[in-house]
Amino acid sequence: MSGVELILVAISVVLGVWVLALWWRGKRWQTRVDGLRREVDALSRGTDPSYLVPPRSEPVGGLARSFNRLVFDLAVQRQHLMTQVNQHQALLGSMVEGVIAVDPDDRVIRLNDAAVALLRLESDVAERAVGRSIQEVVRNTVLLELVGRVLDDQQPAVTDVVIRNSGSQNAPGLSNNDSERGDHYLQAQAAALLDASGKRIGVLIVLHDVTRLRRLEMVRRDFVANVSHEIKTPVTAIKGFVETLLDEPDGDPEQTQRFLRILDRQADRLHAIVEDLLTLARIEQDTGQQKVALESGPVLPVLYASQEACLLRAKAKDLTIEIACSNDLYVMLHAPLLEQAVTNLLDNAIKYSPASATIWIGASPTPDGDEVQITVRDQGSGIPAEHIPRLFERFYRVDRARSRELGGTGLGLSIVKYIAQAHHGRVDVQSATGQGSTFQLFLARSDAMHAADTEHGLDRDARVTPM
Repeated sequence: MSGVELILVAISVVLGVWVLALWWRGKRWQTRVDGLRREVDALSRGTDPSYLVPPRSEPVGGLARSFNRLVFDLAVQRQHLMTQVNQHQALLGSMVEGVIAVDPDDRVIRLNDAAVALLRLESDVAERAVGRSIQEVVRNTVLLELVGRVLDDQQPAVTDVVIRNSGSQNAPGLSNNDSERGDHYLQAQAAALLDASGKRIGVLIVLHDVTRLRRLEMVRRDFVANVSHEIKTPVTAIKGFVETLLDEPDGDPEQTQRFLRILDRQADRLHAIVEDLLTLARIEQDTGQQKVALESGPVLPVLYASQEACLLRAKAKDLTIEIACSNDLYVMLHAPLLEQAVTNLLDNAIKYSPASATIWIGASPTPDGDEVQITVRDQGSGIPAEHIPRLFERFYRVDRARSRELGGTGLGLSIVKYIAQAHHGRVDVQSATGQGSTFQLFLARSDAMHAADTEHGLDRDARVTPM
């Protein structure tokens, strides 16, 4: 082989090695670019990309380092965004107001748990509501009209929404479970929903529960109407008979005496109404301001005092009052108030008991031993079942004509209820027509007495003391 040929072979070998090196380096670059492309694709799909190991060569190494910085920045922003989303969800979830966000196409954007509860929707509807039409989620026409109105004119609006509950009794008055009974009253405030740039993106509705306020307002109106009616009756009678006496100053003395007796009865009735109203107001105020001081005391002296207060009225009807109570049964009490409550229950039993009947007053621990129940049981005509839920309302009477004839003000049982609440207790009644009535006061048992019973394992039997 000549020298020229050797040179050509050497050049060919060098060129081959150089081409092979270029191909190998290009292959490595292609692999790295493909890996970078896969990570970029993952990033565009919203999945978490992996950090790249940047090669020392440029420009792929610089590109990989830039990509890694982008991944880090996006991770930080995503974490910040997730924190904000969680905070917003926690905020909406903890609100007592209902919140509904709707887009311009009437689709639900957000619905918090409070809105589900206030609108009495199914418990899992919040998860299924997003993206659905508001008409599919909420069936209340007033609320739907509010959303449509704000979407059309962009002006804030307020309306009242009533959520009907046809399966419950709409009994007036307030109790601990009012939110589960009767119609539900909401105030709905709606306004245009704007994004950060001020662009309208839908409607925001906030629901406020005003059920208790509405029921308090109804109670107030009923109370004013009843007070006006109850006071008007004796005042009208007094005014009429006084005018008659003034017009006939020299009239028949016997007739004049009859008129004066009527005036005396009506004045007593008016006085009783005013006294009961003042008592009720004082007890409510003291209870609300927690001014009723309770102390451990025996129950039996209170029962005896109530019996003594009603003794003359009971003897007038030849009634027997029997007391069954242990001498050492103690409760947390305010003695004068508790005596008034028992006296009111006893007076009620005397009014509606037939002549020569027996009335029982008893006190004993409840089966769990934490409370004491004071019971007043009569042999009267009983109370129809439909009247029992409203029996402790102010001025509510089962038989208005008979109650007025017997001298009732319609406030006695309401006073009993508020006295029970002042003792952190409750009052209950069991009755049926023709079977008499049993009223029960449940009070907290004295801690000292309860502890002594538990320590010594005592089982005290009640003793009967006839009148």
